Amino acid sequence: FPNDPIFRDTRQWWLHNAGPGSAYNGKLGADIHALDAWQITTGSNDLRLAIADTGVDPNHPEYQCVMPDGSMRIEKGLNVTLDPSTSFADSFGHGVMVAGVFAARTNDGWHIAESLGVAGICGGNGRDNYGCHLIPIKITRGRSGDATSFDIARAMVYSVECGARAMNLSFAGDGPSRVERLAMYYAITRGCVVSTAAGNQGFTPTKPQYPSAYAAEGLCIQTGATDFYDQRTTFSSYGPGLDLMAPGWFIWSTYLTYPHPISGAHQGYNRDSGTSYAAPMVTGTIGLLAAARPELKDTDFQHIIRESADDIGDPGVDQKTGWGRLNAGRALAAVSPDVGIWHDEVLGTVTGPVRTDTLMLTESGPGTFDRFREWHDATAYEVLATVAIPDSFVGPVRIWPRVGGTMTVRGDFRIPYFTPWSEIVAQDAHSFTLRGYIYRQSDATCRPCGDDAWLPLPPDQARFGFTVIGLVSRAPRSPAARAAAPLLRVTPNPMSARTRIVATAAGRVEIADAACRRVRAETLAEGAGFDWDGRDARGRALPPGLYLVRYEGVAGRSVVKLMKLE
Repeated sequence: FPNDPIFRDTRQWWLHNAGPGSAYNGKLGADIHALDAWQITTGSNDLRLAIADTGVDPNHPEYQCVMPDGSMRIEKGLNVTLDPSTSFADSFGHGVMVAGVFAARTNDGWHIAESLGVAGICGGNGRDNYGCHLIPIKITRGRSGDATSFDIARAMVYSVECGARAMNLSFAGDGPSRVERLAMYYAITRGCVVSTAAGNQGFTPTKPQYPSAYAAEGLCIQTGATDFYDQRTTFSSYGPGLDLMAPGWFIWSTYLTYPHPISGAHQGYNRDSGTSYAAPMVTGTIGLLAAARPELKDTDFQHIIRESADDIGDPGVDQKTGWGRLNAGRALAAVSPDVGIWHDEVLGTVTGPVRTDTLMLTESGPGTFDRFREWHDATAYEVLATVAIPDSFVGPVRIWPRVGGTMTVRGDFRIPYFTPWSEIVAQDAHSFTLRGYIYRQSDATCRPCGDDAWLPLPPDQARFGFTVIGLVSRAPRSPAARAAAPLLRVTPNPMSARTRIVATAAGRVEIADAACRRVRAETLAEGAGFDWDGRDARGRALPPGLYLVRYEGVAGRSVVKLMKLE
């Protein structure tokens, strides 16, 4: 496993680098350890991953197929540009290759010719699992390879609406973009992670590349490129926000099965190099993580993936290679079934002023970001929250702040725009402490302002979102209990735009809100299911929060907690 020809002949070295004697005589083990990851999961038929690029080949056999539930694997494709054509077919030749890295079907043998066929990271097992659904979003007009910030932002919002857990964006530019940054914030706080390429500006490698530079603020994941010797490629940028590296040299992937308008006919497969092909390796790994642990969200993916990387540069985190080279196997092992994942929010306590200075803002945002642009004699206040670690966690835990749920900012008076920020300043076996900052305008400048004198929000609204992950103590189950299949399957969970609810036995399924008020009900046959779009029986949109999915039927009763994101 897998039996894809280009994997078997070792040209897909980035999945498994066989070292000397292989196709490229690389370094043994200088790969993403896909075989280790696939021992845990090969993806999920219920999962959606999106790509915003020049399009894909809609009929490529590595992408398109009929899924076990009868749906098509490529779904919800869209051209978001102003191009008169609504087609998302690739006429440039970039997106079709990028998509194959994470979405090509795995272990499905050869296609087009006996020597051709590749394996994708989230491509299933070739038997009962055909991998993730692919949502292609074309962001370039016609035969162009350029995209506007507005089309990139539209793709992010559309990915959220389609329920994608990640969106690959292998595009980079020199200029910052407010609309891209706001769309990233919208996406990550609603269940979709944007995976970006670091850029190929090796001649000016530290120059910021956007939107990947926003990874420094937790809004996306930024990936640079390595070769088959675990060295950074000379073209790979390492500007602000570099999280980690992944292979990006001599990458074999899918290509057009129809003639390219310039280069002519191809056989559906090709090779190329660039950070464009490193980013989708992280996208595929996000898909595997989401398949294994659907409750992961927000910056969980950034922390787990980069902190599981293999250190390949200077010892520790360094400027040129970040946390190291992607290790998908180690990332999956970090969220094994015996690991508990706790998400929560906590209100902070203002402990006192830190210093007074002038604060400059360049754009609007939540709270009082809209009221002033220049805050004279503004005072930064420290906000702290100490949280007890539940006794169910055994041994060491890993903790990080999340973008979603956090409403404090940096305390260095350098916040031209709103991005949530906090940090862990203390941790022991029993508790941890989060710290962030808020600002207050002086009375002389803003005497009648009341709560509006605070930025971004007054003290009673300063809060922190966080994740705790670690081994947990679980009650042992009897052999009979371990063998019993769940009566309800709800995926994805948490949900954004929609979720699939399936009953393994005939019965009635009801959805209730946290106050136990029924909002939707369906009677299902054995193995049947339905898609819930977050609306009640009258079609009215329901607010985000906790919902209960209850089954009662011939097999008994079951309840699943479902979290609906914003």
